[in-house]
Amino acid sequence: MSEAFSALWASIVRTVVPIVVGSVLGWFASANLPLDPEFEGALTALITLLLTMAYYVAVRLFETYISPKIGWLLGYAKSPDSYSADKPGKHEA
Repeated sequence: MSEAFSALWASIVRTVVPIVVGSVLGWFASANLPLDPEFEGALTALITLLLTMAYYVAVRLFETYISPKIGWLLGYAKSPDSYSADKPGKHEA
């Protein structure tokens, strides 16, 4: 697998996993809320968004300041800093 594809795959996985986790948590959080059906979808979407953001930020902070192994909670252990190249001339044609 090429280095570029590997980096792309890691970024996709680390984006999709928090969305899935946030969606599941949002569904559980709003499952037993008695709401007007008109507002139920909007509230579920808002809760999902907030939980997804909170999950991603918490895992990234833990990964950065506690242990890089915590990155597995995002589906891929390498953080963006370790799979993005900062080498000059790396992306030149």
